[in-house]
Amino acid sequence: MVKNRQTRNTILFIGMFLLAGTANLFSRTAVVALDAWMATANYVILIGLLLFWVESVQDRLLPSDAKRSVLSAAFLMLFYLLVRIFKYRFAVSVTLTRYAVYAYAIPQMMIPALFLMTCIRIRRGGQDKKKWNERLLLIPAIGLSALALTGDFHSLIYIPYENLSRFVVTTGTYGVGAGFYLMYAWMILTIAFGLFILFREAGKQPKKVIWLLAGLTVLWLGLVLLTLFLFDRIPGFPRLFNVPELHIFGLLGIFEVCIHYRLIPYNENYSGFFRKIGLPTMITDRKLHPAYDADSSLQAGPDSLYASLREPVYLTPDQRLYGKRINAGYAFWLEDETIMHQIQKELSEANEMIEEENDLIQAETVQKEKDAYLQSRHRIYHEIAEELYP
Repeated sequence: MVKNRQTRNTILFIGMFLLAGTANLFSRTAVVALDAWMATANYVILIGLLLFWVESVQDRLLPSDAKRSVLSAAFLMLFYLLVRIFKYRFAVSVTLTRYAVYAYAIPQMMIPALFLMTCIRIRRGGQDKKKWNERLLLIPAIGLSALALTGDFHSLIYIPYENLSRFVVTTGTYGVGAGFYLMYAWMILTIAFGLFILFREAGKQPKKVIWLLAGLTVLWLGLVLLTLFLFDRIPGFPRLFNVPELHIFGLLGIFEVCIHYRLIPYNENYSGFFRKIGLPTMITDRKLHPAYDADSSLQAGPDSLYASLREPVYLTPDQRLYGKRINAGYAFWLEDETIMHQIQKELSEANEMIEEENDLIQAETVQKEKDAYLQSRHRIYHEIAEELYP
């Protein structure tokens, strides 16, 4: 059932992706209205696919550092698409257009860093021991992004051939500085090193995993190289996708293979399994918004939930609420103590009956001791009387 749904979703995703490419193909005609409609359809479909994938990752991946890196990369991909839309459809001045191009550097520098961080975390697995913190990779990525965003104040990235008042970073209007090559070196090296780590880990899996990763990588990078060195150099050459879209969805494909073959810890039907738990249980975020909830839902107010994190709370005489802080939020569960209380009541009644029987036995023992004393005294008196009055 789950595999059928996975196959259906994959086919639907690829079909919609090709539909977006078709829309892009027809966005360069001589008809202005058609171009506008097709460009809009292209971006709406691509953004919709990206949001759909993000939502699925939220449900499928268990809380981990790898999940946070993947989602951060996905949101930066979304930012990349939105900035491109802004540049080509809404930027009405030279300055806005130029800064939109500068803003490309943010996802271009950060996404490779997050990809490498994800690969390192896949390599590390569930081990807590680490020689160094991979978050340090974000420092050069942020530094290079800041360098690009401040391009108007130096010539380390772009060297304009014209005044800034007319400079919109189009081909032939600028030279490049050392920072430009540094940015490209960062992108190539981080992606290459991440793929190296990933292929090493995939080597521990069935052979089809490494073949699938290799095929997807060749397809992704092959299309990028064809577009850069062939399609873009032929004026008016029709193409389904631009280089940024190829990079974005190529990386999504790599991430999806890692998820599907459990290189990143996940449970495909985690929420479904959780709902079937018989125990009233709930997992929330830090603001107590439910993330996972069982069918036998837990009915408790925020005050009771927060109080249960310190010590168990009785919601009713027979229901005890427990709370525990976890990695991404809180876990709460309710224990029904009805049977335990019933057994305790039966034990209490049995103890009372035993105490009553003990009291009766004790009274009976005392009475027997008194009777024995009286009988002994009577026998002694009788013996004395027989001796005195034979």
